[in-house]
Amino acid sequence: MAKVRRVTLLTFLGLVAAALLMAPVAGAVSTHAPSTHAPSTHAPSTHAPSTHAPSTHAVGANNRCAQGFFLTSYQGRRVCLKCAQGFRYTKYQNRQTCLKCAPGFGYTSYQNRQTCLKCAQGFRYTSYQNRQTCLKCAPGFGYTSYQNRQVCLKCAPGFRYGTYQGRQVCIK
Repeated sequence: MAKVRRVTLLTFLGLVAAALLMAPVAGAVSTHAPSTHAPSTHAPSTHAPSTHAPSTHAVGANNRCAQGFFLTSYQGRRVCLKCAQGFRYTKYQNRQTCLKCAPGFGYTSYQNRQTCLKCAQGFRYTSYQNRQTCLKCAPGFGYTSYQNRQVCLKCAPGFRYGTYQGRQVCIK
């Protein structure tokens, strides 16, 4: 009978010690692996921009330009320059020009050329798997790097994504 009591007492003490070891310590960090999924992607819509040669006039006294013109370099000389309304002065096809994209399109580089580009609603233009594309994650997910790959990632409510003890995890 004494042996049973001793085993029971040792078992009880072992359970108490295990419970103490597993109890959360004040200031302890809670972590979990994030939920991930591959993003939805599509090729962007593109079109060549509208362009026109800028209006120019000679630079005035004290390097001043007429109203609406700005001082810049154009075709190797300093001039006062102006683009039509809605156009902007930029480089296109290796020359400076006045340029405009259709409404909703942005001017950027795509497949090694400058173009006007647009993604479907809710998508954004970014790099994914070493190529430029339009990308979208499910609601509540954010696009980021996780375990050396680009994914859509989400942590449980109250958690944030970060690095803890050298691992990428959701941290509370």
